[in-house]
Amino acid sequence: MFIEERQTTGMITWGSTESPESVPVIDFKDMDKESVPAVRTEIIKKVGEACEKWGFFQVVNHGIPESVLNGIIDGIRIFHEQDAETKKEWYSRDPQKKVKFNSNFDLYQSRMANWRDTLGCTMAPNPPNPEQLPAVCRDIVMEYSEQVVKLGLTLFQLLSEALGLHPNHLKDMGCAESILILGHYYPPCPEPQLTLGTTSHTDPDFFTILLQDQIGGLQVLHEDQWVDVPPIPGALVINMGDLLQLEDIVMEYSEQVVKLGLTLFELLSEALGLHPNHLKDMECAESILFLGHYYPACPEPELTLGSSSHADPDFFTILLQDQMALLISNDKFKSIFNRALAQNAGPRISAACLFGAPLQQESNTRLYGPIKELLSEETPPIYRETTINEYRTYFNSKGLDGNSSLPHFKL
Repeated sequence: MFIEERQTTGMITWGSTESPESVPVIDFKDMDKESVPAVRTEIIKKVGEACEKWGFFQVVNHGIPESVLNGIIDGIRIFHEQDAETKKEWYSRDPQKKVKFNSNFDLYQSRMANWRDTLGCTMAPNPPNPEQLPAVCRDIVMEYSEQVVKLGLTLFQLLSEALGLHPNHLKDMGCAESILILGHYYPPCPEPQLTLGTTSHTDPDFFTILLQDQIGGLQVLHEDQWVDVPPIPGALVINMGDLLQLEDIVMEYSEQVVKLGLTLFELLSEALGLHPNHLKDMECAESILFLGHYYPACPEPELTLGSSSHADPDFFTILLQDQMALLISNDKFKSIFNRALAQNAGPRISAACLFGAPLQQESNTRLYGPIKELLSEETPPIYRETTINEYRTYFNSKGLDGNSSLPHFKL
């Protein structure tokens, strides 16, 4: 069940020693010193370039103490190296549970199992009570969560500015509301050439902050070549997720279409030989009604109509057909494929913190779409609108199958 069939056919090559490029490393030192604003400006530029070209970068001097980084790695190791009977208390495949231990969340969806066990802790928006966390790693999980959230908020600011937006733009969209910490444990594998620690995948979040130990094994797919992400003491790996792309489209569309409507009233006034503001001054533009029509597939379309013949009861209607949405950076930032190799050495341990929007919350019924500042005639929308719940449901249904979830949402 662990054998990756493509390994036996030679379709995937291992290693990347001949790659002429490496994942960017960005130094955050002095970033917040007001006396040297040029440092922050340069960091924003580097972050933007790394996200556009790689979708991955490593960061040093990020502010999380080395003692906390070492502590979370040790805590994950201690939990996983307990006997099976002790860990059984935490075993679950229930997505509602805030703290759970399992092997391969997609065990019943994927064609192969990965050589990995995972302790998952949902730390926001509603964190577990301390007693709900395993005692052997309780304190360090809480401390690491607090530290990594601070860094995450800083990264959202940098990403917003790299996109040319207000520093709080992504945060105000709710991108930082959900925090999931995954403590991965990759035991030594007797035949690492036949399987993977983690199958090739893109992350189902806005971005992930990953701490890896010094054994290595993480790779990213860059220009059709797998490139190693070598461990750097004290560094954290940042990788863009599929969801770095979503904004409330109804309010945004309303704002934009009103601007167009006012322009049309001016044009209609002039076409009638009147002053450009004539129809507007007659209060023709005071009422705006937005209708979102949904026409399901019809088994016998020749027998009915989606809308009966009619004249619209207004001054005029602006109608958009079938193309009203998007995911947020519109492919400006890349969600890149990554994987973890199985190895003879080990165990290999990593802590991944996924930043996203929460499930089972009222806010998740909202639709996410394009950031207006990133769209133009030259860069039109690529994806349809979606909710976090819809995206996650699709991601979980297919599992880590080596394919991105994003094509499913393309227009």
